[in-house]
Amino acid sequence: MDLRDTLNRYYYDSTVCELRQLAKNGGGEFSYNSMMYLDVISYQAQTQGCTVGSLARTLHISPSAATLKVNELSRLGFVRKCRDEKDRRVVRLEVTEVVAQALRAYDSPFEKAVRAIEEKYTPAQLADFCSILDDFSQEYMKGF
Repeated sequence: MDLRDTLNRYYYDSTVCELRQLAKNGGGEFSYNSMMYLDVISYQAQTQGCTVGSLARTLHISPSAATLKVNELSRLGFVRKCRDEKDRRVVRLEVTEVVAQALRAYDSPFEKAVRAIEEKYTPAQLADFCSILDDFSQEYMKGF
């Protein structure tokens, strides 16, 4: 297998795993689209803070489209809107605890795979892999 085949296989496998995990948990109100939004909101909330504007910029969608989706997720009890403590004009988004727990369960196969790889490879090999994957991600994102 070459790089292209390996990356395509990884993308295919991770998509199948995500859909299987969603089906396993019954899906409920979590459509695949909603799950992807919740992943983005959760990640941004933990790393840089998430707002409707940051969500729209990240996904290259209009602020009104982001607002519609956030309002839907909020109405379903999946997303909470909180005023920023320093700047009360800013409304931060975060996933509710129920969603945070679901995302942790949803990510458990990922975490198990990470632990197995960390045990199998040296820190230097992992650093090289992380560097290559970061480079790939940056190049890939240039297309969007």
